[in-house]
Amino acid sequence: MASAALIESIHNGNLHKSVPESMYIDNLAATYQSLKDTIPTLPIKFDPLKHLQYYADSDAREKFSNTRTISMEELGLTSPLQISETGVSDPFPLFTDEAVDLMRSEILNKETFMKYSRYIFNSSSGMDCTIRGYVKNDNEITCPFTYEAWTHPKTMELVNKMAGVELEIIMDYEIAHVNVSMKSSESVEELIKKSRERAMSGDSNGDDIPAVVGWHHDSYPFVCVLMLSDTTNMIGGETSLRMGGEHKGKVVSVPGPKSGSAAVLQGRLIEHIAPVPLGMSERITMVTSYRAKDPTKGDESVLSTVKPEINYGTRFDSFYSQWVDYRVGILKERLDIANRTSRDENGRFKKEETMAALKEIEAYLAKTYKEMEVSEDEWARAAK
Repeated sequence: MASAALIESIHNGNLHKSVPESMYIDNLAATYQSLKDTIPTLPIKFDPLKHLQYYADSDAREKFSNTRTISMEELGLTSPLQISETGVSDPFPLFTDEAVDLMRSEILNKETFMKYSRYIFNSSSGMDCTIRGYVKNDNEITCPFTYEAWTHPKTMELVNKMAGVELEIIMDYEIAHVNVSMKSSESVEELIKKSRERAMSGDSNGDDIPAVVGWHHDSYPFVCVLMLSDTTNMIGGETSLRMGGEHKGKVVSVPGPKSGSAAVLQGRLIEHIAPVPLGMSERITMVTSYRAKDPTKGDESVLSTVKPEINYGTRFDSFYSQWVDYRVGILKERLDIANRTSRDENGRFKKEETMAALKEIEAYLAKTYKEMEVSEDEWARAAK
C-alpha cells in the first residue's frame, strides 16, 4: 500500500512529478515567445473552412481521400473486440498552419504549461512530459481554440471517415492531451540512431527503442494523434506497431506525420510505441481519444495508462468524476435499449435475450469500478 504522503500528493495533482520551471525556460520559452510575436492577441474562433486543411486546400482534400489505412486483419490482430476494420492510418492532412500555431500557443503558455505538465510515467528517455486535462478544466474551457478545433462536427466527420466508424470523444479530460519530448543528449541520439537501424532492418523486437511513450496499449478504443512540431529536419518519428498472427513479434512502422497532419489508431488492441526522433529540438504531439458513438458497440476502455495513481498528468478529482459520468451515461443508454427491445413484434417477452443484455450491462458496471482499483504492482510503480 502507498504511503500517506504519496496518496496526498496524487490527490493534489501529482505535484511530486511536476516539470521544473528550468526545463520550460531552457526548451520552450523562446518557442512560445516567437508564437506570441506572430499571433494576434485577440481570440480567434475555430473556423473549419479556414483551419481544416480538407476545406482550406484542395490538394489536401485529395491527399486525405488517398490516405492508406491498414486493417486489423492485415496487422494480424483481428479481434471480436474491435469496433472497426481499420487498425491504423497513414498520416493525413488535418489542421492548417494557423490552427497548429494557435494550439501550440495555448499549450506553451507558461502559466498553462507549468500548471498542467507532468513527467511521462513510461518515457524511456527521461526528458519527456505530458499535459492532460488542461483544455476544459471541469466546467471552464481554458483553451477555447483547441476545444473547438477537436469538438467541431466537421473535425469529427474527418476523424470518423478515417477510422471507419462513427466515434465520440471519450470525455472532456481526454481532449487533446499533449506529449512533449525535449532534445536528447548526444549519447542518447547515438542510441536512438542504432536502435532505429536495427528496427528498420528487422533485427529488433522493439524493446531497445528509446521512446517518448514506451510500448503500451491505449486505455481507449481509438486515438487520433496530431503532430504539432516542424518535422522538416526530423529523422524518425514513426509510430511503431507490434503485429500478431503469423507476423507475431514483427515490428512495423507507420510514417511520422508532418506538422498539422494526424493518424488514427485502434490503440486499445494494438501495442505501439512513439520512438524519440533525431534532429529536433522538441517533438510535440496532441492526442484525442474516442469510443464508438453507438452505445451497443463494444467499449473495452481501461484505466491502465491514465489513472492518476499511474499517469502523473491525471488529476484525481476531475478525472475520476468524468470517468464515472461517462460510464453511467453508457449504462443508462444500454438499459433503455434493453428495456425497449425486451419484447418481439408480437409482444412476447424475450427472456433469454434480455437476460444476456442485462448480464453484459452488469459486467460493464463492474468493470467501471474495478478499473478504479489500484493493484500492489501499480502502487509500487507509483512510489518510484
